Amino acid sequence: MTNWNEIRDKSKLFTHVNTERESLFLFQRSSLAYMGSPQAWEKIFVFSGDIAYDLHTENGIGGDNFTRQMEPVIAYVPYMVIAGNHEDDLKNFSNYKNRFVMPDNGYGDNQFYSFDLGPIHFLGVSTEYYGFFNEYGHMPVINQYNWLENDLKQADANRAAVPWILSYQHRPFYCSNENSEECTSFENTLIKSGFEDLPGLESLYLKYGMDLGFWGHEHSYERFWPSSGRQIFNQTSNPYHNAAAPTYIVTGAAGCHSGHALFENPPSPASASRINDYGYTMLHVVNKTHLFIEQISVEAGNQVVDQIWLSKDLQHAPKPDYAKTQQFIQFPEPKVCNPRDVQCRGKYSHKKRNPASF
Repeated sequence: MTNWNEIRDKSKLFTHVNTERESLFLFQRSSLAYMGSPQAWEKIFVFSGDIAYDLHTENGIGGDNFTRQMEPVIAYVPYMVIAGNHEDDLKNFSNYKNRFVMPDNGYGDNQFYSFDLGPIHFLGVSTEYYGFFNEYGHMPVINQYNWLENDLKQADANRAAVPWILSYQHRPFYCSNENSEECTSFENTLIKSGFEDLPGLESLYLKYGMDLGFWGHEHSYERFWPSSGRQIFNQTSNPYHNAAAPTYIVTGAAGCHSGHALFENPPSPASASRINDYGYTMLHVVNKTHLFIEQISVEAGNQVVDQIWLSKDLQHAPKPDYAKTQQFIQFPEPKVCNPRDVQCRGKYSHKKRNPASF
């Protein structure tokens, strides 16, 4: 039997959060208590966008106040961020770009980057180049895509040393929130699948066998079964062992100015767990073959409300050739699409959104 207390003591810890006011106090308290422990150097924090609602509020005073509140934690622990749509300040993300220094990607741009830590290759990816391509042009999307393919190719070739590939980005490919059109919107289908000369991201993630992806944007927590190309791989006794496709988690539940997010019913067959409590996600990196993920509910007194193990054999990667050998169920066909998407005009009804429409 697994001794979780022993594993917790030995594991590296990665906390993935989108923290705003409701979660900030307990997040600070639990994090500060950890700073004095021997494992503190093994911890990093990742924010997947919409960092302060907004960094540029009142000419940057909002961002100043937020980062001061975070300073007791982020002064000692690596603080990795990626831009969300709320980081757009109508000045090409200038507040975001000038506040944070991220790993160099060769483009002088902190909106996408990568780094290795322990057995994980981390990828920070911008979805906002897609969301704002009308404002800032096509080249940021294309530059990131070319960089991403080269980076993933190298990471895939290095799996013997660094076996896991993990990405984090702001906007999701999939979600099932009632109060959002995001997962049938033109922007999100563009991010996932591409449009005209703009390439989507999912094909690269599948080609190079990305293991795990974290998303924000939706103000809720939603864990998906391994999914790719409108196929859901949950037909084995443990779909998260030697997964046939990437595992995706929406972790945007740390607080919001617009209240709790609601979910559509019935759930999509791709959705394994949905929680709209305010909280944050912790990833415990146990070793080269095992990861443990917990969702912490602030509203439930910092209790664990969801947890899963991701495990795999060394050198396993969830690539299409392996997926072809596995059983799956198909996503239901979408019933709606955004009228801006000329590829689906006339193909589907625009009258009513279907919960399985992603």
